[in-house]
Amino acid sequence: MSIHVSLDVVALIAAIVGLGVAAQVLAAKYRVPSVLFLILMGVAIGPEGLELIPPDAVGDSLSTIVGVSVAIIIFEGTFRLEYGAIWNASRAVSRMITIGAVIAFVGTALAVRLLLRASWDIAFLIGALLVATGPTVIAPILAVVPVREEVATTLEIEGIVNDVTAAVLAVVLFKAMTARHLAPGGYVWLFVQRLAMGVIVGFVVAGVVWYLLTQVEHPSETAPQTARLLALASAVIAFAAADSVFSEAGIVAAATAGFTLGSLELPYQEEILQFMRDVTLLVLSFVFITLAALLEFAELLALGVAGLAVVAVLMVVIRPLAVFVSTGRVGFTTNERLFMSFVGPRGIIPASVATLFAVRLQTEVPPTDPSGAHLLLGTVFLAILVTVVVEAGFARQIAGLLGATESEQ
Repeated sequence: MSIHVSLDVVALIAAIVGLGVAAQVLAAKYRVPSVLFLILMGVAIGPEGLELIPPDAVGDSLSTIVGVSVAIIIFEGTFRLEYGAIWNASRAVSRMITIGAVIAFVGTALAVRLLLRASWDIAFLIGALLVATGPTVIAPILAVVPVREEVATTLEIEGIVNDVTAAVLAVVLFKAMTARHLAPGGYVWLFVQRLAMGVIVGFVVAGVVWYLLTQVEHPSETAPQTARLLALASAVIAFAAADSVFSEAGIVAAATAGFTLGSLELPYQEEILQFMRDVTLLVLSFVFITLAALLEFAELLALGVAGLAVVAVLMVVIRPLAVFVSTGRVGFTTNERLFMSFVGPRGIIPASVATLFAVRLQTEVPPTDPSGAHLLLGTVFLAILVTVVVEAGFARQIAGLLGATESEQ
């Protein structure tokens, strides 16, 4: 029996890796975000398709697997986010990651509350997660739409920064949601503990890795490999160390470690970045395809017209409002602002973190909020599916119609 189970697990992992690579190839060929193909493949082999992945395929370990995966994804994103890039960013970027993020957070939460009649806890959690646009879904669009450098930079930095801020904000809200035994005044201390622990652990791990890479001599033939492995280890170790002390602090630690190392002068930095990108692609494939074990069409259908209305409000009201408020009087044309309003697909971080939280809401004893977990997953995945298909699929056509491409100005 154990041999049979082992073979099943090996075959499952092989299938996921193979499909993940196929999704990346298709994404490169058709110039659309790979998340679209990953989700479709996951659904195809999940319980709603061929049933190759049963709902209990990974059992109780899913929460841990997704948690580590999110840590690697966030580490890679923040590693690319250099301090200098933020410091030198235009006023539009600064507004997009602050004012724009607040508008997206509050607006989405209100839409979910009013249209889906969700609890305030779930509404704000969904609002926090859907702040993130993300570089993994923005970059493929910018690769095929030649907009001005200022427009591309604004969208790219917004995606990277909001990936992290959305995850951290969601962590804080999730802890408030699940720690109801505390007095109201205890929430603030709880948040400070976890955020501080994540930052401290992240700095410490980054400092150790910096010392090992810059102050310790390595054989020239193995030095690049050592640098790559130390970077990957730092993401996992930072997450595990912080999370073992305070749950939910691991994501903050991974983000801090990635941002710190990315802002320092490291040997073999380009090799590290390329390696982390490759690892992230595999992790993304595993996470998205495996998430099909939790995603049921019934969850999406249960949202009904109200669910589609939430996504519509997110796309045609909240996103344009955030963009136009953030980019006023900073040198963008009206058509460029309209294009930026159209480009706001959701992707990796909302799906990964939503699944992590949904698993915990469902598996805690007693379960914290099983119905809320289904609403959380359904809304987030519906937003991802619609925004990726529409906004990524028609980005070139919209840019051409608006005359927002660089060649047409």
